[in-house]
Amino acid sequence: MPPAGKASEPRFVEWIRITESECVLEEEKSLMREITDFMNHYRVVARSIWNSGFWSAPDLRTWDARDQFEQIKGLLFKSLVTARLDDGHCCDLTSLPDKVYEVVPLEPGPVPILIHRPREGDRNWYWDDPVREIKASETELHFIDYFDWNLMAYIDFQFYRVRITSFGSNPHLVGREALLEHQYARVFVR
Repeated sequence: MPPAGKASEPRFVEWIRITESECVLEEEKSLMREITDFMNHYRVVARSIWNSGFWSAPDLRTWDARDQFEQIKGLLFKSLVTARLDDGHCCDLTSLPDKVYEVVPLEPGPVPILIHRPREGDRNWYWDDPVREIKASETELHFIDYFDWNLMAYIDFQFYRVRITSFGSNPHLVGREALLEHQYARVFVR
């Protein structure tokens, strides 16, 4: 029952409202190019290099080796994702433009998310914000990197690490980082 003094909207109005928001979302996605397959390819190749090339050799389980791996990841990303977005592959990887990669939660949602909640004076990262679910229709998430809990262990790149750039129902979360499991999202480029 609606609260006293408030008229109840017919159910079909709610359905129309949901359908219109999904249509707008689909229209926005059509202006972007889906690159989830490119991202999955990069994910598999990068984790294989760490797991087979670095982690499997105990003397390479160092922070210096991890820094070198981060440099390799940058080149891999430009080669396996960014260069493939242009017509023809660019041979000079340093000249490739930076692009915005949008991570879009699967429809109809909601999907689970872990959002960073900073604590004043504490440099540790806590992924325990009370907002634990999101829908594609209410957020915009930009890809930063893949994420694993332990940088020096065998990696899976289970999560997309993203920056929240829009969150209609929770605008106070804009600018924060979040973790979204890769199987709950697709990736697009504008």
